[in-house]
Amino acid sequence: MKTFNARIDGYNIRVSTRYNLELLRQQWTKIQSTRNVPFFLTWSWIRIWIEIYNPKYLVVSAEYQNQVVAIGLLTYSKDFRHKFVFSNQLRLHQIGDPLMDQIWMEYNDFLCFEKHQVKAVNACLKALEHEMFEWDEIVLSMMSLKRGQEITQYYEHAFIDIHRNCYAANLKNIKASGKNYLQSLRANTRYQIRRSMRHYSEKYGELDMEIARNRDKALDFFREAGPLHIERWDDSGYRNEMFIKFHENLIREADDHQIDLIRLRAGNTTIAIMYFHIVDKNVYFYLHGLKYDDDAKLKPGLVAHSFATQYYLDAGMDKYDYMGGYSQYKLQLAERIEDLVTVCIQKPKLRFTIENLGRNIKQFVLSRN
Repeated sequence: MKTFNARIDGYNIRVSTRYNLELLRQQWTKIQSTRNVPFFLTWSWIRIWIEIYNPKYLVVSAEYQNQVVAIGLLTYSKDFRHKFVFSNQLRLHQIGDPLMDQIWMEYNDFLCFEKHQVKAVNACLKALEHEMFEWDEIVLSMMSLKRGQEITQYYEHAFIDIHRNCYAANLKNIKASGKNYLQSLRANTRYQIRRSMRHYSEKYGELDMEIARNRDKALDFFREAGPLHIERWDDSGYRNEMFIKFHENLIREADDHQIDLIRLRAGNTTIAIMYFHIVDKNVYFYLHGLKYDDDAKLKPGLVAHSFATQYYLDAGMDKYDYMGGYSQYKLQLAERIEDLVTVCIQKPKLRFTIENLGRNIKQFVLSRN
């Protein structure tokens, strides 16, 4: 299959396995320029994903009044689970290989003009129902709960799975209150941070935060974070050469959003290295490497994020977004803002019926306990 065209719900839908990268760039950046999109949907992220992983993807686009208004890239993969469920999948902006997907797309969706978000995406998904596309499931991983609900209402055999809470600090509101960041936190959290700062200064020396001012320095900080991250996480992306290559290229070449690497030291001792993406006035925290200490009063995560959040508050940013995943420090430093979910659209097959029955029984039992 090279190209499939269909007219659906007022949109001209095009699905193609061959696409001119320059044309894709033009269409992508035109839509991107009209919206405040998360950095995962910036052309920099998508382009380097294509270059590093070389996925075999379908480009699915919707055209309205001679203008492309929605685009998504879907790859074919295979999944085998529960010892009896085999599935051919189409995945949006993911590959289906845990190592290749370790860069972990969040705030996932088709890239759309805002007013076409619901209808154009639905038309794109309807086009994929044509018999020439051999799939059992379409997986839209880590999109907002609201968008997941908008999509699943159109499909009888679709469900929402894998909820991940998102947390963020609303810097706009903090600034309007006239408080600094520490003053906006609960008393116990303020106490822990101030005590920890005092102990760091006494043990290692004065605390100092350094921003990487050029790409070479940012790469140095990114690499320095590796051993700290590996020490904390058995499944660290720093054990994955493709993960490292992707991010090093992104740090070198991203040209449509800002990337910040920040190092916090106490004296000559590195306490934390933090990696951020900034789009417009939204700050997205991606990862950190922290130096943990035997002294439980030393809280590297709380201290590092308090320094960074105040820096971005002073810089006039609106939101400090921790993105998906539960952590105690997120509860202390931010508020829950929304859920990210995985949407699964399935074809009516017996194996899925059995699997979904088991899932529903399990959820019912858990809800009763």
